[in-house]
Amino acid sequence: MAKQKQTYSAKRESTDHALCEDKTPYRVNGHRSNSPKLHCIDLFAGCGGLSLGLEKAGFTPLLFSEINPQAAETYIANRAELNIVPVGDVYNLTDLDLGVLKTYWRYKGIGDIDLVCGGPPCQGYSGIGHRRTFKLDKRDIPSNHLFQEMVRVIRCVRPKMFLFENVRGLLNARWTPEGESGEIFKAVLAEFKSLTDYRVRWELVHAKDYGVPQNRPRVIMVGIRDDILPHWVQEPLCEASFDAPTAVESGFLPKPEGIPPTLVELLSDLEDPQFLSREATTHYVHEPKTAIQRFLRTTRDGRILEKGDKLTEQEYSAHADYIREKFAHMIENNGEIPPQFQTKKFAQRVFPRSWDENGPSLTVTSLPEDYVHYSQPRGPTVREWARIQTFPDWYEFKGPRTTGGRRRAGDPSLGIWDRDVPRYTQIGNAVPVMLAEKIGGHLAKILRHELSCKP
Repeated sequence: MAKQKQTYSAKRESTDHALCEDKTPYRVNGHRSNSPKLHCIDLFAGCGGLSLGLEKAGFTPLLFSEINPQAAETYIANRAELNIVPVGDVYNLTDLDLGVLKTYWRYKGIGDIDLVCGGPPCQGYSGIGHRRTFKLDKRDIPSNHLFQEMVRVIRCVRPKMFLFENVRGLLNARWTPEGESGEIFKAVLAEFKSLTDYRVRWELVHAKDYGVPQNRPRVIMVGIRDDILPHWVQEPLCEASFDAPTAVESGFLPKPEGIPPTLVELLSDLEDPQFLSREATTHYVHEPKTAIQRFLRTTRDGRILEKGDKLTEQEYSAHADYIREKFAHMIENNGEIPPQFQTKKFAQRVFPRSWDENGPSLTVTSLPEDYVHYSQPRGPTVREWARIQTFPDWYEFKGPRTTGGRRRAGDPSLGIWDRDVPRYTQIGNAVPVMLAEKIGGHLAKILRHELSCKP
């Protein structure tokens, strides 16, 4: 860990993220326009964070599945120009359907699908979500078995690669309180390794190590088809067991490279001095001040949004005066919560203005009320929440802004079908776009190397 501390300190000194100076390159697109086209299928796609990062890396989604209509509406709204096959419940995507689609895609000149990716809903594995309210045998939570549906789709489609993403809690999750720690992950790993002709590797990665302004530890599993391996994979390859994650070491995932901006560097251009008198800020009140702000304010046609241009999703919560006083006290006193507001529940935190030598400790969840803005007595807006997940400002979100109670949590004994997924939750559940782009770019390099080696 000492090496990691030195790394962050050294990186911050060598890479200037100062508000008035741009020395950090952020790319609008990570792929070359003349590169071979790559195609993917995104399962459990949510609002589209993983897909967007993959698109930036050169992949085109052909099909996506998302059971929640609010998240699916967000996904579609941002890809109106793409002819993507939408699927709601993955259980309704039969092997026959996939066979018909494969035939159609071949007719359109598309060969093997390059990538099947997905992050099955994780509420049954994480320390937040269903376990906060319900105590169940996790074998009885339907969403905890969706990884088997992903394996079924992979087995039918036979893509060149697959990518599985989930929360860190999966590594220690057990089916019952009396069960063995890690037994769920062992079942997941065994299921993916049952796929013939694929080599599987996994790693616990931290988004901050790839330039994302939050910690966000995630389990990433990659499978590469055996006929692709000789063109890329680095030797030696040891067997990927539960105790030996080797995805980065063996070349299945990119090495950690990236400097996470601070939240001031990320969000300062969104600060409206008049926010107390407004329900929302609808136009930018500042020019972009940093490289990351210019990057996230870049439209799909390459224009950087300027002061006075339209700004979306910058709506403010209507806090009572005493709540604002509490927030102001926290900002002025290093996050200290006044005694009259202290509870045994999740404690609110003030967004840190800078990171310590370990880098970001923050992880975006579906609960924005857990956080207070670093300089203004209010909670984060949808746009600020999205920026921490590195969504560009042009990305629009559908559905209610927020909700609460059982309408948000759902009843795990029934599954994830009957619940709201408001905008904050969609964002909190997403894969950070920048992390997805870094991983997607690495996988694209493997595939293009394979393509270039063919006679």
